[in-house]
Amino acid sequence: KTVVPSQLLAERGSNLVVINPGSMNVRMGFASQDVPFNIPHCIARHKNDAPKLSVRDQRLNCRAGSTHNAERERAYDIIASMLKIPFLGEVSPSENQPLPPKMGRLDGLSAQQNKDDSILTWTDVMDKSIKTSTSIERSVNSDADEDPSQSTSDDGNKPNSEENKYKEMIFGEDALKIPHSAPYCLGRPIRRGHFNISQNYSLHQVLEDLRTIWNWMLTEKLHINPKDRHLYSAILVLGETFDNREMKEMLSIVLCDLGFSTAVVHQEALAAAFGNGLSTACVVNIGAQVTQVVCVEDGVALPHTALALPYGGDDISRCLLWVQQRHRTWPNFKTDPMKKPIDMLMLNKIKEGYSQIRSGSYDAVSVVHSYEHEKSVGHQKTRLSALSVPPMGLLYPRLLIPEEFPPPPRPWFQDCDDMLEDTWQTNDGLSGNGGLGAWDSYQMLPTRVKKFDNIGLVEAIVSSVLSTGSLFLSTVSRFPERESFLTTPYNRTC
Repeated sequence: KTVVPSQLLAERGSNLVVINPGSMNVRMGFASQDVPFNIPHCIARHKNDAPKLSVRDQRLNCRAGSTHNAERERAYDIIASMLKIPFLGEVSPSENQPLPPKMGRLDGLSAQQNKDDSILTWTDVMDKSIKTSTSIERSVNSDADEDPSQSTSDDGNKPNSEENKYKEMIFGEDALKIPHSAPYCLGRPIRRGHFNISQNYSLHQVLEDLRTIWNWMLTEKLHINPKDRHLYSAILVLGETFDNREMKEMLSIVLCDLGFSTAVVHQEALAAAFGNGLSTACVVNIGAQVTQVVCVEDGVALPHTALALPYGGDDISRCLLWVQQRHRTWPNFKTDPMKKPIDMLMLNKIKEGYSQIRSGSYDAVSVVHSYEHEKSVGHQKTRLSALSVPPMGLLYPRLLIPEEFPPPPRPWFQDCDDMLEDTWQTNDGLSGNGGLGAWDSYQMLPTRVKKFDNIGLVEAIVSSVLSTGSLFLSTVSRFPERESFLTTPYNRTC
């Protein structure tokens, strides 16, 4: 707590491993690295009894009801009128616009239309090994004279045979590109900022998957031998959504299972603020499945200002597909990002390359691939319409429809200990803060993070800042209005 950060990196940067787990990706690297490894946070295990690729949280339901569809249509109309783009109800084109019904106007092609639309390749799930009938005998009797007749296999023609068997485990992006017919079970241990515990995904399996994924990254990416991990320390950077019990379980994995000598837990908001040289800020973290907003004041993250919004980059990608299907610009492909993870990878690439907030109609030309058949991958060059609409879901969340799934058993997360409380002891037996918890002076709720499902990002930021009740309010006086915000190019990848 007293060492200078630059001194810490100079002395121990090569022995510090930073782990930042998320719902979609996990980032891991040495503290001395400029850019960490960013790997999809998933694992696929071979299952003999599984006839084809399955997902542990396969009970996910993305079917929107009539009420959700009506709200989504209204949200689209509001955004369309604001950005001056065609409405979904436009059926017949005008004489000066010879376009098919419900097709967006091509006012200007994207400057990124020549971007490399690379095709995703299927993962080779077979572990090929050369098997020789006398290989074991030769290895044992390598120093002895062998009878030439013994080097012939039973068939007398082919002494060497290639044995194919499925890989036991596949990690990262390769796990998301497994063919549909392969007998694997895909697991994502974290979803929507919490452990992905359900009837089909037990706590034991979630923790085992976390341990296996992190151990694979430490071995294969950072090249740290398990026997040498006692020489390393870990920094666990966690978001505001994790509960105390989840923090303790991940800390136990780092210390007990992975074998680090010491470990410390840091908050994402503080890491972001300090990394930018700020001690007071409103930190907005747009992730793949959760958007977090929290205020940091004088180097302290205020827990009562934390908000967790249940939408992120994945929801924008699925909204992108919905908008194209409604505009009838998407090819006649059976694209299903919920059942086929490789389709979500394709949608993410399109979103990152083309989708941004602009005033006026913004279309682009891209190559869309079809991964319906494993042997041949179809593709079609198509024009994508209304690309400014999907990212506007951050401001109008009714445009986004998060998937629904059985929530984890919340009583399991109840914990009387606060991982953010300083518990070091003094000589008089009182804690270092005079016997009071670190946040006893603040209003505490049953959970540290408040969740509002139907408020946009602007409202969340204003609500978080106003809840500080301090001089931090002075920064709100010059907060941009929504209309002026829309005129600013938005090119950040969610």
